[in-house]
Amino acid sequence: MSPFPGSPDKTRDSLLPKLALKPWIPAQAARSVLRDARVIDPAKGTLLDGLVDVTMEDGLVVDIRPSEDRGSVGLGVDSGDPPDIDISISGNFLCPGLIDCHVHVSAVPGVKTMAELVQTPEELIHLRSTYVLREMLLRGFTTVRDTGGATKALAVAISEGLIEGPRLFQCGKALSQTGGHADFGPAKSGNTGCCGGHSQSLGRTCDGVPQVLKATREELKGGADFIKVMCGGGVASPTDAIETVQFTAEEIRAITTTCKQMGNKHTTAHAYTDASVLHAIENGVRGIEHGNLISRETAKLMAEKGIFLTPTLACYGIMVRPPFEDFLPPEGKVKNEQVMARGLEALKIADGEGVTICYGSDLLTSMHALQTEEFTVRSSVLSSTKVLQHATTNAAIMLGDPKLGHIAEGCYADMLVLDANPLEDVTVLDYPEKHLFAVIQGGRFVSNRLDSLEGFKAAQ
Repeated sequence: MSPFPGSPDKTRDSLLPKLALKPWIPAQAARSVLRDARVIDPAKGTLLDGLVDVTMEDGLVVDIRPSEDRGSVGLGVDSGDPPDIDISISGNFLCPGLIDCHVHVSAVPGVKTMAELVQTPEELIHLRSTYVLREMLLRGFTTVRDTGGATKALAVAISEGLIEGPRLFQCGKALSQTGGHADFGPAKSGNTGCCGGHSQSLGRTCDGVPQVLKATREELKGGADFIKVMCGGGVASPTDAIETVQFTAEEIRAITTTCKQMGNKHTTAHAYTDASVLHAIENGVRGIEHGNLISRETAKLMAEKGIFLTPTLACYGIMVRPPFEDFLPPEGKVKNEQVMARGLEALKIADGEGVTICYGSDLLTSMHALQTEEFTVRSSVLSSTKVLQHATTNAAIMLGDPKLGHIAEGCYADMLVLDANPLEDVTVLDYPEKHLFAVIQGGRFVSNRLDSLEGFKAAQ
């Protein structure tokens, strides 16, 4: 009872959920069955035999069985209780949710040029990133790896349901030397570049072993899942040629040693050339971003050492065509042509030498809308099966989470419903508006236009 006569009782049942410590956390995902599906196994490059029923509960896949064995209760599992959702997708395709391993969710729309992007206020970046995240999820990317800018707080907000977006792996701010790829501060004596980066929220500069140690430890303390190091020149940064090699060996070893000591955290390096790639690998870095200019010898070494490669190929063409032709400054356009010319050849070389390759888009501002174009670019030189593996099984291996990238019992119920098989033509994923009919994340339908799918049938 209220201690005040006449006051209403505000603990009535309808308000109890909102009195929780974190009232935005959603209830457990409904128990659901997707029936009569053709399930894609990217690791094997095949479909499961025949039509199958996939049961989801508490955010996981809990049962997969042939549709003909569903039994008298019409379920994918043996239970006397009917599922909350029971849908036949009538022989269409279930694909694991896609994983983009190189995004910058804080490189937000709302600006036309690189110069404007680096001046965007931090608070505005945070607000606009919610739009970027939701749109990525609706394109079928149920997991992303942010390589500079996102934070642990943002990842937690997504996991708790406060913000709608992909599962988020993040490195905090990428680490750069002064004058390196994440230093966009003014070129003047005494500039510390403390807020440098693609924007104020994407990177930080540190010089010398003490500063590097402090920066690495601060990012790990802040909850970074991995650490990204700028080991070579970049397209968008103003003062460093592509051929530059960045950080000293002692500085990189300080980073990689600290990551091993503080939970064996993964490290990855921005690097295009043999020199910068070898500089990173020889000093303990475990992944390479881009790698457009690598030789066969370097690719062979990467394969031998188990170094992951995340190429980002579509972005170079996107950044210089309408409506983005003025995004890069003139010197950036020259560097862009330099790396674009060799990117596909490097991809073929890495694949031929057995390097584990992951999917990456590396898009900025409104270019995020073209996130799926990487599928089409890669498929011009590699098979559809291999390209799909880049965005599913390979990515899951690099992220170290066996629940990702597969449709199997015990895995996350992150799935896409498609009307075409990406194992036969992976470019269907580049046209989600045409071929993507539902996005399921953690057993919940994020988007659903199944009623427009030919032959769709729901039974509830």
